[in-house]
Amino acid sequence: MSWNRFIGFKAITSHPIHNLIWYNCFSILFVADVSLSPIYALLVIDVQNCFISGTLALSNSPARQNGAEVVPIINHLLETIVFDYIVYSYDWHPVNHISFVDNLRNRSSYIKGGYNASIQVYDTVTYTGPKYETEQVLWPAHCIQNTDDAKLHPDLIVNTDKNNIIHIRKGTDPDIDSYSAFADNIKVQKTVLDTELKKRNVTHVIVAGLALDFCVGATALDAMDLNYKTFVVEDASR
Repeated sequence: MSWNRFIGFKAITSHPIHNLIWYNCFSILFVADVSLSPIYALLVIDVQNCFISGTLALSNSPARQNGAEVVPIINHLLETIVFDYIVYSYDWHPVNHISFVDNLRNRSSYIKGGYNASIQVYDTVTYTGPKYETEQVLWPAHCIQNTDDAKLHPDLIVNTDKNNIIHIRKGTDPDIDSYSAFADNIKVQKTVLDTELKKRNVTHVIVAGLALDFCVGATALDAMDLNYKTFVVEDASR
């Protein structure tokens, strides 16, 4: 996949991105649909300590944004609207994950063009293996499985009703990254999200969270490709 499909939603030329419907948290209250028995799911994407105050905090990244700002807005949605289902996604990486810049030297034999000591965090490299050829942005180590960094932000409302909650962990394969909550970046492995939503007859998804130009964007585009009517809550995303 070319990241031009969704980076900043600015460079898209071949994808029907305009079919996405953009709302803020107040206008989403008035969404209505004439579909027969629409079923709505809120997808809360990666609202984890990592991206708010941890190793990949948006405030320290090139975006220079405060990820914590989405928490009260998402909470407002959760308190105001009765969604049929709520999905919480997590970046959930092993310590040897391909996206970590600290693992670059250990994977040097797979770097297209060879290892170069000048390669640094936020650069993009192409790996030719060990399993797949893939372009990869190099990030600081982040969202390592079973760490506080990978937990949902403590102020985020997490509904305890297990009947309408779905938890999705992504990026678990050390050899491929996964921005979307539906699948990895080159679509060789899917999460269970599409299966779980279709099992519940979900027709509409509302997407919010972190970060808009990566995981939120990738999830929204995949949802649209999978024929869900897709809404992005812009002020509940950074």
